Formats: sequence, structure tokens, C-alpha cells
Amino acid sequence: MNHSLIEPFLREIGRYQLEGYRKLQASDVQVKDGDSGRVSVVTEYDLETERRTFELLSKHFPGDSFIGEEHGNVRRDPARYWILDPIDGTSNFTQGIVYWGPTLCLWDRQGPVEGWIHLPAIDQMFHARRGEGACLNGRKIHSSRVTEYSDLCTVATTSRVHRRLHLTVPAKHRILGSLVVNLAYLATGTFAACFCRGSVWDVAAGILIAREAGAVVDCTPDIASIDVASIDAKNPLSLTIFGRANKALPSLDSYLVPVA
Repeated sequence: MNHSLIEPFLREIGRYQLEGYRKLQASDVQVKDGDSGRVSVVTEYDLETERRTFELLSKHFPGDSFIGEEHGNVRRDPARYWILDPIDGTSNFTQGIVYWGPTLCLWDRQGPVEGWIHLPAIDQMFHARRGEGACLNGRKIHSSRVTEYSDLCTVATTSRVHRRLHLTVPAKHRILGSLVVNLAYLATGTFAACFCRGSVWDVAAGILIAREAGAVVDCTPDIASIDVASIDAKNPLSLTIFGRANKALPSLDSYLVPVA
């Protein structure tokens, strides 16, 4: 099937979200309960993005299934699933930080087959198709070739990691507040490694893009074993991700020590 309409659509969505980002008021932000007692935020731009995306996909791929963070799991063809996070990094979006954007993935019985990450505030569009490599704004990208950690390289984790784990890796550390950015920048070589936890819509496209760029991405549970049709969007499966630039570089797993 022709998926050439997806990137122009995501750019259009990006312009819509960027307009909201520039004028968002505190009263536009809603707080919602998440898993494990956590809370997160949602805006009308999350909800409207998901509505528009579902409408587009239903029109052009009417037999395909769909799962989204806000919309739920629409079960049609189990071998073709569109997986959406309308804005990954919504907290950044609401706080004036540029690392946020929509991410969309097409999933078949083997896992992610095609994925997009769009970061509108910095005009970056990542794309990968299984077996064909990964691109940023149409140019091929590759993960770092670094083989050991030092202050010459940078690793990324998440905003809550300090509550449970102490990072001991001898490298610089960044927390950008978006799982898709962690994986996208692993793909470009910006990050030598990353750690994150999230739902399938947070990481599906990012895992594909990073792997197609040459990175090693370990996922628990194994992403190839996930039955998307069985996922309850209101109580989603949690995935743990350890990404590294290449096989020669150790995983961050051994550098994350539980806080006493």
C-alpha cells in the first residue's frame, strides 16, 4: 500500500500542534491518572491529533486496526496495526520545551514495519521502513560507532529514573523528557545509549528507527512477541527499553543500580 500520504499529514499535524505550543495557557492543560499512581497531562492538541489521524487512516486504510493513547484499541485486521502517540513529550509541550511531537508506526505480525517521528518545534522528521534503513529529513542516519563510554559520549534516560535507580556509567547524561527523542537521537548518533520505559505507542516507531540506523535495542517483553490486538489502551503493557549504539558497546542495564 502507498503510505506517501503519511509524512505530509504529520507535517500538517505538526503545524497545528506548533500553533498550540506557542499559545498554550495553563487552563488548556488537563491532568489525568496514569498507571502505578502516576499522573500525566493531556491537551486538546493530543485529542484532536488522534481524532484527525484515526479519520485519515480509516479513510485510506479502512481494514486496518488502530491503537492510540487517547482513542483506544480499534480491532480490525490483526496483521496491520497503526500505532499512534499523538504527542510524545506532552509535558515538554505544555512547558515550552521543544522536544515533543507525534509518532506513528505501522505494525504487522513481525512487529514494527514502518515508523515516523516528527518533532515540529525543531523541524525534524524521522522515518524508517524495515530492512531499508532510517532517515532524518530524507537523509540516511546511522548510530554512533563508539565502543566504550567516556565523557566524550552522552547517554539518555527518563525523568523519573532518579527515584529508583542510580546511573553509574562514565559518560555525560541527558534527560530530554521524551521517549521518542531518546530513540531518535540514538539513531542519529547523538546518544550512545538510552534507557526508557513506556507503552507500545511510545516506542514502536522509535525502536524501528533506531534499529534501522544500526543501533541495538533490547526490549522486555520482546517486541516481536507482543500481540497488539490484546492490549488494553486504558491499562497498557509496559515495555522496558535498553538501547545502545552498536553490539560492541555495553548496555546501560549494568550501569543502573537500585537506589538504597
